[in-house]
Amino acid sequence: MKWSVENKVLAGFVVAVAVVAVVGGLAYQASYRYIEVSRRLMQTQEALVTLEEIYSLVSQAESGQRAYLITSDESYYLQPRHAAVSRVWKLVARLKQISAGDPDRQQQLQKIEQRLAARLDILDRVLRLRQTHGLDAARQQLLAGAGRAEMEQLRDIVTLAESEERKLLKQRTEEAQSYADRTLTTLSATLLFVMVFMYLLFLRIRREMDERNQAKEALSRYADRLRESEARVSAIVEMAVDGIIVINEQGMIDRFNPAAARMFGYAEAEVLGKNVSMLMPSPYREEHDGYLERYQKTGKKKIIGSGLEVVGQRRDGTTFPMDLAVSEIRLGSHRMFTGVIRDITERRQAEEQQARLMQELESANDELKNFAYVVSHDLKAPLRAIGSLADWISTDYADRFDDEGKEHMRLLISRVHRMDGLIGGILQYSRVGRLKEGSAPVDLDQLVHEVIDLLSPPENIAVTIENPLPTVAGERTRLQQVFQNLLSNAIKYMDKPHGEIRVGCSPDKEEWKFSVSDNGPGIEARHFERIFHLFQTLAPRDRVESTGVGLALVKKIVEMYGGRVWVESAVGKGSAFFFTLPKAAGKKVRSKK
Repeated sequence: MKWSVENKVLAGFVVAVAVVAVVGGLAYQASYRYIEVSRRLMQTQEALVTLEEIYSLVSQAESGQRAYLITSDESYYLQPRHAAVSRVWKLVARLKQISAGDPDRQQQLQKIEQRLAARLDILDRVLRLRQTHGLDAARQQLLAGAGRAEMEQLRDIVTLAESEERKLLKQRTEEAQSYADRTLTTLSATLLFVMVFMYLLFLRIRREMDERNQAKEALSRYADRLRESEARVSAIVEMAVDGIIVINEQGMIDRFNPAAARMFGYAEAEVLGKNVSMLMPSPYREEHDGYLERYQKTGKKKIIGSGLEVVGQRRDGTTFPMDLAVSEIRLGSHRMFTGVIRDITERRQAEEQQARLMQELESANDELKNFAYVVSHDLKAPLRAIGSLADWISTDYADRFDDEGKEHMRLLISRVHRMDGLIGGILQYSRVGRLKEGSAPVDLDQLVHEVIDLLSPPENIAVTIENPLPTVAGERTRLQQVFQNLLSNAIKYMDKPHGEIRVGCSPDKEEWKFSVSDNGPGIEARHFERIFHLFQTLAPRDRVESTGVGLALVKKIVEMYGGRVWVESAVGKGSAFFFTLPKAAGKKVRSKK
């Protein structure tokens, strides 16, 4: 989940507050410990001072008592002695308070208290001797060293206690300093962490703000482009030739472009917000809502995502056929359906007209078949009879004809042969594309050799196959007609004493490219298209016998296979006829190496 800048600022503030709270807690704890250590340090210092004062007061009491014994001045020496003793016991009580909770110090204080009691008791006994038995008895007691051992023991115990207190003072001083150092380190580290964290948070927020500003600018640009796109889409929809209708999930019309308005005869305002079924005749109208509901529940498509021919109903109640393509658009959780409609009334009429034309074409083909049959049987039979009669007359009556008569008979026989070839060429041309003998592997190398043998070119004309020709799938007769017509034309029109005809083939991407070239008279460029038309010849018919069907037949056969044919030539430099057979249509079976 991506956080907003506001959430990040709030999170940073919460983290900062939490860190400050934790630091405050740590600081409070450290301060509390520091105060506690400082309090105990002060108690230790107080205990040292108190011990020194106790020892000093005991010494003062002892000195005052001695002075009293010597001078007998009770007011000057004895009263300070009593005050010192009273102060000693107050200080002992204070030491007990300080030592509360410390068994070692209490045990040591108990020893001090015992020695104090013993020493003060000796002083009291000496004082009582002075008061009851006189100065000499008290002096004798003092001279005997009464209380000296107790005083030394007290001094040793106090010295030991002071030593212990000084050690404790040093320890607590170091502890207090350690707490102070740790507190300062913790506060410094925390402050540094907070500063670094806030700086990083500032950088992150600044970057986020920059990114947000960039995103806003990009969004603004996108919104501008979107508005432009919407405007273009609206313009396209408004100007579209096809009808465009947009409906919602309930089947209500949300958009109805002008083309749809022209098709159905409704204005846009008349259909907006109404069910699209109003544009459908029965029974489609009753079925539409159920289909839309089933699709939204099951996802089973019938029209959506595909095209379909349906029937629409105009405002005046008339119906018309139309192509309908429906696509679904999802806008979040909502669905919209866009229908593109094309009135196919004219197409249906064109299809019906095409069907009629196809029927007429089939009838014409049947008539052509009948015509071919008539030509083959009813025309060629009398033509053969005329040819046979002309041959018989020219043979049996040759000695009766003069030169002019013989020329007329030669022309007659030549015209009969031309007519026979013309009828044969027409029959072959009419059969191309209609009568098929079935596709089979055809070895073009072998086929061309057979054609060359069949044509028997004169000795002065050399026909060469430049490279091995492939084996292809096709109709052998049709392929033979192509090569035979091209080679026979090259032989027929050769005007050189040493003619050269070359047959070649090369692969060219997705097709085979064949060529038949010669060194004959050549062809002017203006005749390149004409020579492939039916009955077109370039040489006079009385000089070269030609029907004008051969190249037209070649063109029709090659184009039937999906290829193309053309010529490259220059007058006096020979001609090269090229044709192609697509490898997908004239599929290569094997290629000779």
